[in-house]
Amino acid sequence: MKTKLTPLMAGLMLIALALAGGCNKAGSGSSASGSDVDADSKGSLEQRVDKHGDEVMASDKKAEARAWMKQPKHVFFKADAKQVGKFVEDFYNAGATQVLICDIEEEEGAQYGEGLLVVLPTDKDARKKLFEVDARANTAFQNDDTSDKGQKYLYYSLD
Repeated sequence: MKTKLTPLMAGLMLIALALAGGCNKAGSGSSASGSDVDADSKGSLEQRVDKHGDEVMASDKKAEARAWMKQPKHVFFKADAKQVGKFVEDFYNAGATQVLICDIEEEEGAQYGEGLLVVLPTDKDARKKLFEVDARANTAFQNDDTSDKGQKYLYYSLD
């Protein structure tokens, strides 16, 4: 399957590379960039995710997760749909404002969800519950650990 590399996909690849290359599970739980000067010059992990989240919110390549996942031709490249669905419910039950399938690409009549974006509330107690779910999701989706730094979004690559 040939796919045209769009600016959005290129940005996602950079985020994925940053997450994979900067993995430091033994760290303090802060962003993957740590004290890496090159990564810091592009912003913290939370800042980069918030920037991408803003781009997702402004795009038409997103859909509310529950509704999107009900369609049989809506799939993921690699992620397990049951696992994604469980986390969607866990995030909503913990108080997420919105949970979106994002960076949706269409190929041969099927839609492929490439990311999961969680819109965080401002309420401190709800955020705490969401970051508890986030810890499990980071393990399941092989993301770096995150902590609450006032960010607007949580993002998980599903491809």
